[in-house]
Amino acid sequence: MKSLRSLVVAALFLSVPALAADVHSIWSSKGLFVKDNTAGSLQVTSSNAVVSWNVATRAAFVNFHGFAGGNEYDFELVGSPATTTIYEITGLWNVRRNGVLVCGGCTGHAYELTAAVGNYFKVYTTGEVYGFGSYVTTRKDY
Repeated sequence: MKSLRSLVVAALFLSVPALAADVHSIWSSKGLFVKDNTAGSLQVTSSNAVVSWNVATRAAFVNFHGFAGGNEYDFELVGSPATTTIYEITGLWNVRRNGVLVCGGCTGHAYELTAAVGNYFKVYTTGEVYGFGSYVTTRKDY
């Protein structure tokens, strides 16, 4: 019984740091879709995305660059996030289509950020006017 108790206590100590992780990073080279107010939901043909955030300091970086529906899209977090949790980032976004700003300083959020490798996360501006989804290809939490 004593060794079982020791094993349970050791397992708890090993899992606590993972639960307490403040810094998270997601990388994707496999886009799923781009949502464009003028064209609907478009399948991504190639893309790269990175999401990196610190829950404790509320610092965040999000960037997506990809091609969908014959257009080039860029999504960029540009404003200080109103909220930063392990699950989502809320802030101001710039969205460019073919280099032209189509949504400047738009409110929106990135979510499903706890997704494991092979699952997807999403970013949408308010009202789902613009957005993208990407599969997580690499993640790091510490």
